Amino acid sequence: MDLRDDDLFSVAGSLAELLGAPVTIEDENSTVLAYSGGEQAVDEARIGTILGRQVPGRIRELLSNAGVFERLHRETDPIYVNLDDPAITPRLVIAVRENNIAVGSIWVALAGEPTPSQESTLRAAVPVVAEHIASERDRINSTRRRQTERVKALIGGGEQAFRAAEDLRLRGPLTVVAVGATAGFMPSTVAASLGLYLDTLAVDAVIAQLIDATYLVVSADEANTRRLLEDFLGRARERAQLAVAVGRTVKSASECHLSRADADHVLGALRHNRSGGIVAGMNDTLASVLALHVADIFDGLGDATPLGALDEHDRRHGSELVATARTFLDKGGDVANSSAALHVHPNTLRNRLRRCKDMCGVDLTDADTRLILMLQFKLRN
Repeated sequence: MDLRDDDLFSVAGSLAELLGAPVTIEDENSTVLAYSGGEQAVDEARIGTILGRQVPGRIRELLSNAGVFERLHRETDPIYVNLDDPAITPRLVIAVRENNIAVGSIWVALAGEPTPSQESTLRAAVPVVAEHIASERDRINSTRRRQTERVKALIGGGEQAFRAAEDLRLRGPLTVVAVGATAGFMPSTVAASLGLYLDTLAVDAVIAQLIDATYLVVSADEANTRRLLEDFLGRARERAQLAVAVGRTVKSASECHLSRADADHVLGALRHNRSGGIVAGMNDTLASVLALHVADIFDGLGDATPLGALDEHDRRHGSELVATARTFLDKGGDVANSSAALHVHPNTLRNRLRRCKDMCGVDLTDADTRLILMLQFKLRN
């Protein structure tokens, strides 16, 4: 049977007919590329894989612990997998390579051990599937490049954003979201996973991976966008290292740059605080955003700031004026609570506060001084 002119789903269906068993074709990250139709549910693994478009975490862990992925990495022959687990019935699997580089795998759900004919058919299918995966990847990459350029135009605002929205058939209200890693590199699967999640819910949105963040423009208001992203983050395997920043809602595409600016500021604050695993907007992070905006000014002033003066005094005299000031501000200027937190007598605290003013010129009864110190302490956290 010549499968070269078929699409990948047709290839999976034709293979299923030849093998007499359900077939799933996956990429190298265990994301579903195609599957045969018309079969019964088979097992939990197949149902979860098809519905989620990716091998479920529990099943992937079972396969990994059994050494299946390691064998796929180094072997070229079909591998029979029987984990003796009701969640996943026996499988015949083979790696798909292009120019000796792994690009995917073919999984066949069996009722028993494979026959020599089934193994032979699966071997013969590998080059055909590899060709289809390469073609599909080229198409996806081309589509992704076009969408990335449109998303760049969209979040840039103005007339170019209006034209991009027309091309993408995206209507207001619109909200821009920036998703980034709180430390290290952004996981490569986030954009694809988020795109699949939104497709599953039929959400009107576009997504693109830019330099150091994934940007998402959703045709919904901020509240509904947050709910969507909170649900996604709750399901994401990488949630602990992801920060999701939601911008303001704008009425039209020409204002998307305002929502994008909000999202960038919020993401910067979340990264600075290493606040992973949460979805936040400007109202949640305003103090941190403001502090980061004035950080460059503080850096330029060196020690010529209230906190700089207190630091210098502590270094020279072994005093604890910085800790005293921080606690006093944290306790809202309450002497009794502050002295209790510092384990000193209230009079000792009052003496320290006087030294702050007399020795360092830092008057903690002055509202402006308090504000500056609170911003500096916020940046130091």
